[in-house]
Formats: sequence, C-alpha cells, structure tokens
Amino acid sequence: MEDYNTIDSVMDGKPFKAGHHAVTLRRLLWREHMGLLPAQPLDASDDANAQPVDVCPNDIMEGPEYEFVADPLSDQVWNMWKDNATTNTQIFRHLFRADPDDNVKTFDDYEAFLPRHKKFKQGHLHDPFMPAQEVREKLDQIKGHLVWMQLDFLCDAEMAERGLQVNA
Repeated sequence: MEDYNTIDSVMDGKPFKAGHHAVTLRRLLWREHMGLLPAQPLDASDDANAQPVDVCPNDIMEGPEYEFVADPLSDQVWNMWKDNATTNTQIFRHLFRADPDDNVKTFDDYEAFLPRHKKFKQGHLHDPFMPAQEVREKLDQIKGHLVWMQLDFLCDAEMAERGLQVNA
C-alpha cells in the first residue's frame, strides 16, 4: 500500500513524515496492546470502530495516549511496554500457571507444573479456592495484552532421542 497522505510524527526523538494510515493504525494497536484505550462497552454496536468502513471511518481516538505512543522508540514507551509485559506475565503465572513458562526447564518440571487433579484444567484458575475478590483484584492489574515470550521453556530438556543425529 502506498500512502501519500503523510503527517508529522516522531521516530527516535527526531521529526519524521509518516503515512497517515500506517501511523494511525500503529498508534491504535500500540495503545490497545499497552492498555491505553478506554474499555469498550459490552454492546459495541454503536462504536465507530465496529462499523463497516463505508458507513463510518474508524475513530483514531486522539488524546494524550495517542501522543504518548507517537514515538515508538522513546524510553517512556519502552519502559511502559516492559512494565506492562512483566506485570501481566506475573499475574497470568500466578493465577493460571500459564503454559509455556520460563520456570519449566525440563519435562520433570513440566510434570510438576501441571495440575495434580483431573478436575482442575490446565489454563484455568490454578487455585480454585482463591477468593473471587482476590482474583478480580489481580485481573484488574492487567493492562493491555503484553506478556513476555517464554524463551527458556524446556531449555534443559533432552528433545532428541539418544543417538539420533539432529541437524547434521
């Protein structure tokens, strides 16, 4: 797509001409990922962003949050990105024992990590006896959709059969 409609923006602290479509889409997505957009009502049928484009163009929701994510390389944006990802990852780990998890390094760790009782399903609330109010308070701390990618999951596990030559 070639977007000839450019707007003034910022990239790494320097003035930058950006395509209108690209910059507004990125700012909308980044605000969504970072939890900076207002909550959408359960019935969003009247929301401009839930309408066909030929009926109602998307609302880019300008405001302080729109300006906050203007420079995707700024320290403030990166620090919030990291903080949200860390908090969200810790809460999901605590409440749901999200899988994969960097604390699971071997298949023995994985066996110990899985729910011990058949009636407790993987990915559901890990402690079914946790008071609902405590669960709600933890869930209220989640901001956006960011979590850290679990790169050390099963990192010490023997994945190949002994004697099998892999990637030779």
